[in-house]
Amino acid sequence: MKTQINLTTSCCDLDRFASQSVLTGLLENDGIELTCFEDDARGIVPAGLVTGLHMSCLPYWLDLWRGDRAACLREFDDAETVRATFGGDTPDALLAHYRKDLAHAQRYGAEYLVFHVCDGSIEETFTGCARHTDAEVIDAAADLLNELFKNAADGPWLLLENLWYAGHRFTDPEMTARLLERVKYPKTGLMLDTGHLLHTNFALRTQEEGVRYIHGMLDRHGELCKRIRGVHLNQSLTGARMASVQANPPALAKTYRERSEQLFYYVFSIDRHEPFTCPGVKELIDRIAPDYLTFELISHNLEEHRRLLKEQRAVFGR
Repeated sequence: MKTQINLTTSCCDLDRFASQSVLTGLLENDGIELTCFEDDARGIVPAGLVTGLHMSCLPYWLDLWRGDRAACLREFDDAETVRATFGGDTPDALLAHYRKDLAHAQRYGAEYLVFHVCDGSIEETFTGCARHTDAEVIDAAADLLNELFKNAADGPWLLLENLWYAGHRFTDPEMTARLLERVKYPKTGLMLDTGHLLHTNFALRTQEEGVRYIHGMLDRHGELCKRIRGVHLNQSLTGARMASVQANPPALAKTYRERSEQLFYYVFSIDRHEPFTCPGVKELIDRIAPDYLTFELISHNLEEHRRLLKEQRAVFGR
């Protein structure tokens, strides 16, 4: 099993490292699962240590893929914002967006790619009322991925990540099987995000309850668990807040930019990516036996980054 830390090329992540050696010191023999947002102008991220490439997430994309212009305009206000968000206003723009990630993966020599299988507008995220079913999102994502990978028979592993809204949630084995059957790229598996899975049960209050809940979902999935090749390890027990917001959604701002800010602060208030440290976490990972284990944590500075990684690594006797 290879272990990684998560990192992005955004300045808020890379500016904490005075040099490449500071980053490599933080790794402690771990690799990096990298998300590319900006150019790494200072060369902080060494290519040889990038094990995985997390493809940039577009939480709302299905309407563009289907060519539903009216729905896109309701979400983004105007055609200019649609084009600015996706780099165009056609399905080809989505493919071009993700082809950049494939190029980054090749550049860094990544062994695997991570793709979020989900779709939801800003309003849907606050209300929990999805316009599209899990099956619709899964089928569209499979179509997109099949097009994207049609000429890449033996590239990196493609690991499909669960979220807590429409798409792949890892709560319904039928939907998980549907996803794996429809994506034709031969090197396809699952990336199980423990924190995202906890968000599907608003009643959870303790980490121990979370461990039992994840075991229950593994039990339900049976043989499908063998397709889990990676784990994003983290937790955030924010079900009470999610339930409260869905019961009383906020009034949305008039402009897309302002609504995006509302969404940003809400999502990061619930999806906190904190260390998962209670008794039973190591046994949970031993049960799954993934090829890749990413300590996927959110931190605000180098000191906090070191502290959170120390807490998570300690679970594994490191």
